[in-house]
Amino acid sequence: MKKFLLWLEWILLFVTAPIAIGFGLRNMPWLLLLAGVAVAAGIWLSQHGGFHRKHFWRGENPAHERQELKKMLLRFMGCAIALIGLVLAFFPHKLFHFPRTMPLYWAALLIAYPLLSVYPQELLYRAFFVRRYRHLFPRKEWLLVASALVFAWMHLIFRNPFAVVLTLVGGLFFTHTYIRTRSLRLVCLEHALYGNLIFTIGLGEFFSQSPLSL
Repeated sequence: MKKFLLWLEWILLFVTAPIAIGFGLRNMPWLLLLAGVAVAAGIWLSQHGGFHRKHFWRGENPAHERQELKKMLLRFMGCAIALIGLVLAFFPHKLFHFPRTMPLYWAALLIAYPLLSVYPQELLYRAFFVRRYRHLFPRKEWLLVASALVFAWMHLIFRNPFAVVLTLVGGLFFTHTYIRTRSLRLVCLEHALYGNLIFTIGLGEFFSQSPLSL
């Protein structure tokens, strides 16, 4: 019965809620909803599973974090080259259009995005998800795929395939990093790097709340 209720909670929170927000409640400020759910997840984490105050930022092993940081940055550089190539191939007019035309807005976004969007997402989709639902997905591979899938599913609110595909790949990267390090600061850095890159090179409009004509 307990496992059934946990499955029900998982479906309601990670499957049903994004549909409701994306298609039924499109005018609601989804960042505020995300922040509210992340706060609730943080309260649960602070009360269960040995999740201490330090775990809201760093992992248990700083030396291991540094090793993973090097791997993460190498992966990011390769993906950055691939994404820039993608923009040049399909949307050359968009490349660096945002920082060139609205530099102050772009700079403000680079600062606000990690604080207002990245950390709440990582707290919910990585720290909370891994600890709360690990018994539903007892193998690391299952947990990795499940977290990435619901992370991509959440981005259905933007109503375009680019957002879903990019966040599916990103979700695999971020969950892999978190499972290996249990470090929110490392996975937030990784998420922020990719997100800010996307906004900078011209793919940010695919993560707007307005439906796009593709």
